[in-house]
Amino acid sequence: MPALSLRAELGFLLRMSHGKASRAFAEALEPLAIEGRHFGVLMTLQRRGPLIQSRLTAELRSDKSAMVRTVDDLENLGYVTREPVPGDRRARTVTLTDLGRERLAAGGKLANDMGEVLFARFTEEELLSLRDLLRRFVDEKE
Repeated sequence: MPALSLRAELGFLLRMSHGKASRAFAEALEPLAIEGRHFGVLMTLQRRGPLIQSRLTAELRSDKSAMVRTVDDLENLGYVTREPVPGDRRARTVTLTDLGRERLAAGGKLANDMGEVLFARFTEEELLSLRDLLRRFVDEKE
């Protein structure tokens, strides 16, 4: 079998890194009874403000049915509300509640603590470089 190209190896390493970080993050969020997908929605709503559900789906590059389940979960927990959009009977605006903001703050502390553990081997300069490279990778138009 031929050796992996640099690009193929990077893809593999990104996949392995994602798995490691996802498992660690899921474990960190267990005390809050939420998952990474929930935290991602809460973070996005905090950063962007209320969004229609289809925009939230696009923002997180999610599947429509998966987003419906996630927002249903968050609404049942009291972390978000869904309100009809005037003039569009199918659209709903998703808004973070005060309880959702509290849960996000608690999750943020747990995420920060887990980040310290996950990235302890890296210098601040390396972390900044990694962040910038990953942002460039993620933000590139597909």
